[in-house]
Amino acid sequence: VQLIDEVNGFHLWSERYDRQLVDVFAIQDEIAHKVVQSLEVTLSPAESSALRKPATLDIQAYDCYMRGRKFYYEYSPRAVQFAIQMFARSIELDPNYAQAYAGLADCWSYTYLYSDRSEAIRAQADWASLKASELDSGSAQALASRGLSLALSGRNEDADRAFDAAIRIAPDLFEAHYFYARHCFALGRLDRAVAQYEGAIRARPEDYQSPLLVAQSYDVLGRHADAAMARKKGSAWRSATWF
Repeated sequence: VQLIDEVNGFHLWSERYDRQLVDVFAIQDEIAHKVVQSLEVTLSPAESSALRKPATLDIQAYDCYMRGRKFYYEYSPRAVQFAIQMFARSIELDPNYAQAYAGLADCWSYTYLYSDRSEAIRAQADWASLKASELDSGSAQALASRGLSLALSGRNEDADRAFDAAIRIAPDLFEAHYFYARHCFALGRLDRAVAQYEGAIRARPEDYQSPLLVAQSYDVLGRHADAAMARKKGSAWRSATWF
């Protein structure tokens, strides 16, 4: 692991870790503290607590969660069904794993948006997102998922608050920016949608959806050159993902 100043290329810190997979949470904690020390950053009490409290202690639950996210990012009905299976298995292994419930909520929200507009599916997304936020009220992932579910329910002010809270906790969380951007676009808040799409692109540069979607807002706002560049970037990433 290396920490390098992106401005001048100066090497700040590096360390080699040779451990068993079961030690992954301890390694993450150690790396996080090393980075904080190297940057001479002072953490808030909430940030310090987050470092001490992993989302789950079950390595298999964590593995299933990560597999679920990988499937989810493929943005296809088939892949989302696989993601649901992975998140459900993660919850079986750790019933208190808030992020796994958030992943499940995201999948059902996706299903509601793209393939099944039934009230039953929306209710499932609402239940899972509420469960995630109840299990860990300080989880940005849970708040982002809750925001999306609230938006689908037409509770726009509550959705705004959930998204804003998620971004305050984790400014680089892709889902918080991406879901918020789609919410703002649907309400005609194009300037705010653009800002959130741009945040999503920074958080996950390999995602192809955000550049393609922000291009729509750029065009409406008269930023046609930006729209063309965004479509080019999104199309390139989509081709790389599919092929």
